[in-house]
This record gives sequence, structure tokens and C-alpha cells, in this order.
Amino acid sequence: MPQFYPIFMDLKDQSVLVVGGGNVALRKVQTLLSNGAVVRIVSPKVLPELRTLIDERTCYWLEKEYSSEDIGEACLVFSCTENEDVNQRVSLDAKTQHRPVNVVDDPEKCSFIVPSIMEQGDLKIAVSTGGSSPIVARQIRQELEMLYGSEMKEYLSLLKTWRSKVKTSLPPEKRGFFWDRITDGEVRKLIQGDRLSEAEGVIKQCFLSLLD
Repeated sequence: MPQFYPIFMDLKDQSVLVVGGGNVALRKVQTLLSNGAVVRIVSPKVLPELRTLIDERTCYWLEKEYSSEDIGEACLVFSCTENEDVNQRVSLDAKTQHRPVNVVDDPEKCSFIVPSIMEQGDLKIAVSTGGSSPIVARQIRQELEMLYGSEMKEYLSLLKTWRSKVKTSLPPEKRGFFWDRITDGEVRKLIQGDRLSEAEGVIKQCFLSLLD
């Protein structure tokens, strides 16, 4: 089993190839589009739900069998078919052209795998078992969802709004103290208790005290 290097990738306006038109391809395309990718689907047939995503702007459908030239300029390649021969060809072609490739449920044919993702606003935690057990990865993700709830979205959004102000207004020696103070747990607990205005007050008070 290969060892995989974890990485988060910006797919905004990047070309991604998805080979296949079934349920797995549908889920991949939905996720890719939500992250700003431009998706090309290659498959003789696609599900009706997948067809609704095709807009000839961010999502295209090539109604054909896969061929090597379909990789084109894709920065990522996904093979989501149930045909072992097709999956093998996609994997070999992508690797020959030095393009990262994922063959669903077949780590040996992959040069990258997709982790189980826990997401709350700007918080994204990727969980992977290296292809050993996707079920265990999902279980760990579910445990993380219990630890980091919906408050994280508001919490991180609030911290983001203060980043530029702190950087421009506080000297370096005071910035560390500021971030240590407002991330010590109190602000997050206030948000968990639906006391957002109080959370904002704690941050503002800390900031003003450091301006002196």
C-alpha cells in the first residue's frame, strides 16, 4: 500500500476530469463544483441527476467512451467506473502524463486518495486510513463532528474578521497574547451558548486593553 502525502488544493477554475456517469461520479462532481472546479465528464451515459449539473460553463459532458486524449489539461483525474479495464487505462494514462489520479475504491491504482472530510465553515479536517478502511475513516469523522460542532463556523468567522485589524494595530509582541487570550476557550463556549454578542465583547475588550 502506498504512503499518501496529505494536502489541501485550490481547485478554483481548474480543469478536472471525471470518468464515469453513475452515483459515485455524481458525488465527485457535486463536491468538485462546490469547490470551484471546472469539470469534464466522460461517459456514454450519465444519471439524470448528473445531467442537471451540466451547464457547458463549469460542467461539461463528453458523451463517449474514455480515450487517452480525454485527460487533456486536467490537473486531477477521477475514474469512477465499474469497468476494471477502463479504470486501469485511466490510471496508467494519468500517471504517464504526470497527472494525479484517483480510482475509486482501488488505492493501488491511485496516486492520490480522497479523505473523509469533516467541515464546519472554514474548519476542514481530513481523515484518512491510507485506503485501509474507509469505514473507519468515516467513523472518526463522525466522532470529530461531535467534538467540533456548528459553533466552529461562527467562531472562525469572528476570528477572521479581527485578523487584519490586529495585524495593523498591535505590535508583534502583543499579537501573540491577543490570540492566546481569545482562543483559550471562553469565546467558543459563549458562541456555543448562543451568546455571540458577549463573545464579540470579550474579543473587543481584549483588543482595546492591548492598545494602551
